[in-house]
Amino acid sequence: MALNSPQEVLSQISAIREERNVEKRLGMLLDLNGSLPKGIRLDIPSLITNAYVRRALDIIEDRANLLDSSFRPQTPAKVEQV
Repeated sequence: MALNSPQEVLSQISAIREERNVEKRLGMLLDLNGSLPKGIRLDIPSLITNAYVRRALDIIEDRANLLDSSFRPQTPAKVEQV
């Protein structure tokens, strides 16, 4: 499953953060991570704590925000008239 946009990644991160069941959160994180391009995907350790899940979501969110900013069209600079 590949996600189409950084906004979808951010939406999924929000859903994971709202989930209270730790096992379900972990499964959602693993699904999200597996859907990311290899350059963004995290190497998830075999022993995972709830604190790691929170930190991993922060890292993925930072990377998605960087991608989002690179997809936004750049506003042309105003040219001063002389």
